[in-house]
Amino acid sequence: LPPVEERIVCQNEIRIGVRTDYPRFGTMGPTGLEGYEIEIAREIGRRLGVHVQFEPVTPVTRLSAVTEGTIDLVLATMGHNTQRDPSAFFLRPHYYSSETIIVGPRGLPIQNWDDMAGRMVCTTVGNYSNVLLAPNVGRLMLFSRPQTLIEALNSELCPMIAQDNTLLVPTLGLQDDGSRYQRLLGFAAVPWGMAMALDTPPALATAMSNILADMHRDGTFVRLASAQGLPVQYLIDQQARWNTDQCRTAPDSCLDPPLEMRLDASPVADLADRLEALLTDTLGVNIRLGFMESEIAWETFIGGLKVSLLVVVLSVVGVVLVGLGLARLLISPRWLVRLPAQVFVLIFQNYPMYLILVLMGTLSAWALTFSYGSAMLAAVAAISTINGAFAGQAVAEAYRIVPATSGQSRFQAALAVASSEIDAYIVNAVRGISAASIIGVPDLLNAINGVTAFSGSQTFYYWLLLVFYVAIVFLAGHLTKRALPLVFPGWR
Repeated sequence: LPPVEERIVCQNEIRIGVRTDYPRFGTMGPTGLEGYEIEIAREIGRRLGVHVQFEPVTPVTRLSAVTEGTIDLVLATMGHNTQRDPSAFFLRPHYYSSETIIVGPRGLPIQNWDDMAGRMVCTTVGNYSNVLLAPNVGRLMLFSRPQTLIEALNSELCPMIAQDNTLLVPTLGLQDDGSRYQRLLGFAAVPWGMAMALDTPPALATAMSNILADMHRDGTFVRLASAQGLPVQYLIDQQARWNTDQCRTAPDSCLDPPLEMRLDASPVADLADRLEALLTDTLGVNIRLGFMESEIAWETFIGGLKVSLLVVVLSVVGVVLVGLGLARLLISPRWLVRLPAQVFVLIFQNYPMYLILVLMGTLSAWALTFSYGSAMLAAVAAISTINGAFAGQAVAEAYRIVPATSGQSRFQAALAVASSEIDAYIVNAVRGISAASIIGVPDLLNAINGVTAFSGSQTFYYWLLLVFYVAIVFLAGHLTKRALPLVFPGWR
């Protein structure tokens, strides 16, 4: 017998992966696991005549657990979509249905996707709808558990959150007129499916599907969902369908299709496959290059890369211009000119960078209305002024101690003395560009966050980010040392 059949038949046991943090579906209660899916799992075990061994899974681990064979069946609030079909065998008929909703405080002016441009939304890693959400919002903040997502909304860390309506409607009381929050948008209605490994024997898959069909016919799903206070209209409709003669004689004709989520392949998808195979064969490392696989992931990645490089260039130019401009003001013989410059330097040298970023972002959004362009302008202004303040002071201090030389003005001599310090502040500015994402700049960090939301491989992507930032800091430092002496005589 295949391993899964041997375990079920010979060991009289089935291992089922379930959520333990999803209210009314799977939670750890005073007497143990409880919820709609927990009761479904127990009913399946009863009808198979075997013991159910529960294994906790999360949205990140649920598919890998079944594909790696650590569980036999995953029953964990998982939407059945075409993107997941290549990874696991989904049993049908489905046992529930939901849609993803975006929730925020009452009064937010959100009517359609256009209103979501540039806004931050919090969601959970591994949610099927993230592939639709990521390209339509300004920034995603990812959480591992839905409960921490709700806590972040209540603490105002997140302005909006996206999650299944089955969780958010009852938890936040959205059905009540007095709720602090409201449903802003809904999208990606999806049937929920339980899944087994792709190599599941056909006889076992058929037996499991027959059990699910019988649970619809005899009203078991309706009864179990009602006991948890869940909306049951979908299940009532399914019960009526599966009691028709057509569904009894031709059950395949009554199976709902998965949500269509197939993504167009990127131009470099074949290269990604070859690189993955090469890494596996040569180094024994299994890495999924998800950012290269689909067109949407690749475009998001390349877009973020371009924005990051542009912010680097603008920040370098900004540091030099702000630094030299401030230096001129700081060495002015007129105290009315020096004093504002000294106050400016004092403020920007002592205020936290994140506070200045948020302040600049708020001012730019107020003056220009929020857009990616205004966010980028604010980020470049903040990074340039912070590091430019230090650079300007370095030149001014050098100016006070160096004399003019033949063929070189005193300012040029000061610039030569302070050039090493300015190089350090330029490098510091480049290192700080990752902070730009907190005010909505669609840079590489933001792009990677979006890609991670629907393609997984978080650890690999953050290593990729680390390599990028190390490389860009090295290149920026190397190029500025070569380029700036050509522009400013005396620069060393």
